[in-house]
Amino acid sequence: MSEPDTDTQTEYCLWDTSDREFHVGIVGTGPGFMSILDILNNEQYQNFLPGLKLAAVADPGLMANREHLNSLGVPIYETFQDMLAAHPEIDLVVELVGARFKLKTIRSILPDNVSLIDHNAAFFLCGLHNMLQVSTHCQVDLDQHKALLNAIIDEVRDDILLLDKEGRVVDLNKNVSQRIGKQKAELLGLPCWQVQALDESRPFCCGPDKACPFFSTLATGREAEAMLTRVDAGGRLMYFRIYSYPIFNPHGHMTHVMVMRRDITRRTYRERHQQQAEKLAVIGEMSMYLAHEIRNPLFAISGFTKSLLESGNLTEKEREKLRIIADEAKRLDHMLSSILSFSRQTQTVSGPVDINRVAEETVELMRIGYADKGYRFVLNVDPNIPRGRGESETVKQCLVNLMMNSMEAMPRGGEIVLRTGMEEDRPIIEVIDAGRGMNQSEMDRVFSPFHTTKGRGYGLGLAMIKKMIEEFGGQVTLASKEGRGTAVTLHFAPILAGEEERPAGDEIPSPRGGA
Repeated sequence: MSEPDTDTQTEYCLWDTSDREFHVGIVGTGPGFMSILDILNNEQYQNFLPGLKLAAVADPGLMANREHLNSLGVPIYETFQDMLAAHPEIDLVVELVGARFKLKTIRSILPDNVSLIDHNAAFFLCGLHNMLQVSTHCQVDLDQHKALLNAIIDEVRDDILLLDKEGRVVDLNKNVSQRIGKQKAELLGLPCWQVQALDESRPFCCGPDKACPFFSTLATGREAEAMLTRVDAGGRLMYFRIYSYPIFNPHGHMTHVMVMRRDITRRTYRERHQQQAEKLAVIGEMSMYLAHEIRNPLFAISGFTKSLLESGNLTEKEREKLRIIADEAKRLDHMLSSILSFSRQTQTVSGPVDINRVAEETVELMRIGYADKGYRFVLNVDPNIPRGRGESETVKQCLVNLMMNSMEAMPRGGEIVLRTGMEEDRPIIEVIDAGRGMNQSEMDRVFSPFHTTKGRGYGLGLAMIKKMIEEFGGQVTLASKEGRGTAVTLHFAPILAGEEERPAGDEIPSPRGGA
């Protein structure tokens, strides 16, 4: 016979493979008695011991012990002989009398099929009892700390994922599961890119994205970060900051990577607004220099060019060259005027504006001028909106410029919708077209001064509109999908009840800015 393969043998305790339940009889109520009662009556100990059932107690001693045993419904006998006679099913006796002569008598009478734990060995059971008490206390403390940590992590507004080195989800916070609309258990073990989402119907990534800092941390073992942009369901540009942190085991080996995703859209818009304000301040200083240094020689060039054109001693070629000089001088003067107009603080006095009325007048104006050129202007007004803060002619000029932009985005004609309504507590006017739309890069720069996608003009249209509406206390937002159109929304500050209205005569015409 060959020797048994000790490497494949399975080690186990005998009671692990047995369904046997021990019927226990206790003799005496000496030290450890209450601990052993707790062991026999507490289900927590069933994970550490075979099945134990208290059958009876003999030699109970003090009256207090008797009363306690009566409350538990445990039979009580004066001698262990009476107990064994009444309960032949007892197969385990625990001796807690503590007297040697009594222990010797018990051993001499005890049948061979009954096991004995004397008072000297019973301290092992008491030790087990104390260990479980400490373990229970530690478990409760651990559960409390775990619940506190989970509550803190779940309240963090960022998306938090714990990933293994293959990019699979090991754990996540509540934000992630709520955003994707699934239970946490359904998401564990999935690749990160299948779990990260903008909402229930749209993923954040369409597959493993090498721009994600997870891959950088995986390669270097260091924390990393990156900023990514996405477009939401309404076509608005969103900004996200992604952070990744390596998690090491006690031996210094990286085992996991924690990834955090933070929506920084509002913060980014605030920063861009501040940057634009700083840029405008620089433009304002430059404009004074431009006005002095450029307009004077430009006026002289225009004057002399006009004078030469009136001369009769020029050939037709010479006149053509002078006309080019005159046209370019005029274009330069127009550009300078646009820059100066943009950089100056407007002098318009704001007051209550009937937004629906301005919208109706603007659509009527555009219909008169462009309805026969293949454009259809649709007006949808909400009759229940309040008046907003602004100046009627300025708002109308902004709407005209926006609708002209929409027409340029649809050179073959199409439908342009002008809608009024409420968003949160602010009245709005929205201009919607079905033109070529914008990509993420264009949306990121669309309100920057001097940025244009038209190949002509000076890129001041949307920047000028944004500047004027914000000076009224409002806001301008844009949503666009490439190939599907653009929507620009003017949000107006509401007029509060009791605010004093300015007389119409106090209004000062606003500067006109080209789109």
